[in-house]
Amino acid sequence: MGIRPLSRVIVSMSAVVLFLAAPLVNAYAQVGKEPIKVGINIEFSGVLSETAMNTKQGYDLYLQEIGYKVAGRPIKVIEYDNKSDTKISMEVTRKLIEMDKAHLLLYVTMSTAAIAGRADAEKAKVPMTVIGLGGAERVNLPPSKYVFRTSYADGQMELPLGRYAYEKLGYKKMAIMGPDYAGSTGKLWAFQQGFEKAGGKIVQTILWSVGEMDMAPYFARLQPDVEAVFPFIPGDISTNRFISQYFELGLDKKVKLTTHWTFTEDYFTLPIFKDKMIGIHSGAYYCLDFKSPENKSLTDRFYAKYGKKKLMNLDVATGYEGMKFVCKALESIQGKAEDTDAFLKAMHTTEFKGVVSSAVSLDENGNVVRDIIIRQVQKKDGVIKNVVLDVIPQVHQPPQGYTVMPGK
Repeated sequence: MGIRPLSRVIVSMSAVVLFLAAPLVNAYAQVGKEPIKVGINIEFSGVLSETAMNTKQGYDLYLQEIGYKVAGRPIKVIEYDNKSDTKISMEVTRKLIEMDKAHLLLYVTMSTAAIAGRADAEKAKVPMTVIGLGGAERVNLPPSKYVFRTSYADGQMELPLGRYAYEKLGYKKMAIMGPDYAGSTGKLWAFQQGFEKAGGKIVQTILWSVGEMDMAPYFARLQPDVEAVFPFIPGDISTNRFISQYFELGLDKKVKLTTHWTFTEDYFTLPIFKDKMIGIHSGAYYCLDFKSPENKSLTDRFYAKYGKKKLMNLDVATGYEGMKFVCKALESIQGKAEDTDAFLKAMHTTEFKGVVSSAVSLDENGNVVRDIIIRQVQKKDGVIKNVVLDVIPQVHQPPQGYTVMPGK
């Protein structure tokens, strides 16, 4: 008889515990059904809008591929236009953190946007990832546990391309050319280090003010012994003008070009200058002509959705892989975006086969590790296109300082 009352008490207490715990269990289950809020700081307008919109097409394709869900949990994309303006971008970052309570922050194109947003992300303990062409080393160096980049870092392509220009293309004396600002001089300096450490010599560095459109006075400065030039210019119009004057002045008969991929884009410069572009080399981490099931699948889906008015390109592949990386990391933690520590760890363990890369992963500094491609413009099957010459496997971001030109 003494045992029965105790038993009833135990049963009653268990019922109370279950009653009290039920709201917590239900609340946790409800969190799992609430959307993962992905805040995107993007250049819908302004000078960087075309690159950003290409990138958006890529990440939209991946989200459609997975039905806007990770581990059964819906994804809510919150996008704001930073208008290619760093000040507006800072306002966007704070809005996404404070008003929208975004679980994750994604940056598309501007390095300055990501650099400016880094402090706010760290303070709020919200993970941020550059999924577009924000390549400045200051985005993730010195490293931060909350900062990642899935695209590429300045110097990551230029350093090995410099070595390749000496070792494989046979150039001994080169010049570097571009506008005088950090995003340009950093890439030029990385190329110079790769070229000179391999045994070559950069005999000239030719810089001009940002926005300069007349390249003729700068081409006129080239020394007679320069065999090839590595240039960098941001923006389609400026790049177009550089190439146009290069041909108008007959420099293609005297000085070769070894370029950043933006100079030989299949969708932009090749249709304009056509056969004149044959023979130009470039470094990149994407090539439309690359033969892989992943590239074919994404290219087919891109044309099915957007048509062939514009060719599939590097920006689209970048956006696709960037969103895939973040979602794969979320998937590995069952979509629990609120568990920041788990997500941060997952970003460092996520790895998959890229669109054209043997593997895409992150290093200890949160920067992507991927294959770099050496391309040459050729006429193949009657079409002027970039063709893969070589693949440099699993290239890391250069150490801090490799993209800071002395005196700049």
